[in-house]
Amino acid sequence: MQTRPLLPGLLLALASLPAVYAVEATSDIFSKVFAAAIAFSAAVLASGFAISRAGSAGLAASAERPEVRTVAIIIAAFGEALAIYGIAIAFFILGAS
Repeated sequence: MQTRPLLPGLLLALASLPAVYAVEATSDIFSKVFAAAIAFSAAVLASGFAISRAGSAGLAASAERPEVRTVAIIIAAFGEALAIYGIAIAFFILGAS
């Protein structure tokens, strides 16, 4: 007895799902949540990049000159503010009617 692979049938079933739920996927709540997710994820990625660059440079600079430690912390805080702005924009998108 031969068994047929399950993968082609599964892929065909998954490929037909967007056509079945196309009407529901274009609803207003889906677009709001998707836009909010993109806004927040982009802000968090940029914030992570900024903190990694500014934090490592700040630690290296404060090892050589301890008086620049406060400035380095403030610059890293600007990077952290990006994530806060991103979540605020996401809430504005979700709250818009």
